[in-house]
Order: sequence, then C-alpha cells, then structure tokens
Amino acid sequence: MAKVVKLEKRSEKLLKILMFLLLAVLILSVAVVFFKKKYRIDPKTDVSVTIIGMSNRYTEEQIRDCVLNKWYHDYWILTKWYYKYKSVPTLPYLEKITVNVTKEGKIEIRAYEKMPIGCIKEMNYFLYFDSDGVIVSSKTENVEKLPVITGLTYSKVTMYQPFETEKSNLARVVMNIVRQLQKSEITASEIHFGEDDEVILWCDGNRFDLGTRDAYDVQIAMIRGILDRIDGSQLKYDFHMENVENITDNVNATLIERQSVE
Repeated sequence: MAKVVKLEKRSEKLLKILMFLLLAVLILSVAVVFFKKKYRIDPKTDVSVTIIGMSNRYTEEQIRDCVLNKWYHDYWILTKWYYKYKSVPTLPYLEKITVNVTKEGKIEIRAYEKMPIGCIKEMNYFLYFDSDGVIVSSKTENVEKLPVITGLTYSKVTMYQPFETEKSNLARVVMNIVRQLQKSEITASEIHFGEDDEVILWCDGNRFDLGTRDAYDVQIAMIRGILDRIDGSQLKYDFHMENVENITDNVNATLIERQSVE
C-alpha cells in the first residue's frame, strides 16, 4: 500500500513537472512570436541606405549586406544592442559606415566614400583621387572644383587604384602638395608642373611659383597668410617663392592682372 502511495506521489510530481515544462514552452513560444512581431525588420521598408560620395562603387544592397549579415540583424533591437558595443564594419574605398537605429525600429545606414581631394585631367576626363592617391571617380567636368594637376605624364591611371607618374617621385610630390592645401584650407584651381618639374600653383587668379623640391610645406603655409592679406583685392599677383626656405623669408611679387573698377 505504501508503494502505491509513493508511485502516485511520484506520478503527480512528474505530471506537475511536465505541466510546468509545457507551460514554459507555451510561454516561450508566445514570447518568441511576440518578439518576432515587434522587433523583426523588413529590409525593404525598415532599412535605409544612404551613400555619401560620387564614385558609386557599391550598391545599397552591398552596403546593407556588409552591415546586416547575421541572424540577429533581422531584429532591430538586437542590431541596436550589437552595434552599441561593436564597431561597424566597412568596405574598401569607404571612409566609414555608420548605423543608427531609431525608436520606431528603423535602421539608417550611411556609407561615407573617401572624399576626393584633387583631380587629373586625362583624355578629356577629370579623374578624381582621394587622400591615398586612389582614383575614385571620373567626370567630364570638374564638378567638385578641386585642384587640377597639369603638366605631368602618367604611367598608370586606373579606376580604384593609385595613379602613377612616369617620374615615380612626382606622384608623392603631388600628394604632399594637395594634402598640405587641404590642411591649410587653401582652394587652388590648378597645380602645374613645368619642364623641370617646377611647381606653379594658381589660387583665385594669383600665381605662386614654388620651384622644384620634394616637399612644399613651408611655401604652402606662407600662401595661407598671403591669401588672407590680399583677400578682397582686385589685383592679381605672381608670387616668387622658388628660393623660400623658411616661413620668415621675404617673398617678391609682381602684378600680373588688374581688373577694371566700375
């Protein structure tokens, strides 16, 4: 009789455990359904991709697949938590990719292409290059109003690859000049290389003869100050900086243009 009672108690205990497990499974199933319904995203309507740049190397789908490539990225809340603690991946030729998840559960992806800092005119095309010298796009016009490199002969100009000059050292010189111009916030229309590789820089109608050297940091730093001093002037000058070595050196200038005043 005692054995029967024990068996009944054990059966009741097992039944309670089984009922508890079934209830837990039911609750979990409901929770999963609720979670999917509330947090699951539709890539077509809930994900927006904005590409900032001009090369159009990647499609929106490629960028989306780069960022949302795990099962948990199907849910906006998990994506938000994930990218709160993890860095967003990127792709070659992109500066960065950012991900923003809104309170409404929308995922906003912004891809920033490496911005061009100069261009080469070749075969009636303006070929734009980034801070690494990589050709990132081509246009029939200089729509970006960036400095145009003239007077050089190139051994290699291929899209999405660094340009190469016949004289290998001049590619490095070009990049040095353009980076320094960007750093000093100087807008130049043309960087011309003469027969002896001497550099002539044109800024707002003013000519700067920089001579031949490996780096032009000092000259460009001085140009920033010169442009500030002549800002608003209708006179245009040719500044002779071929022999400048120090920022305190004197710079000779000759008048090259006088605009009429009405």
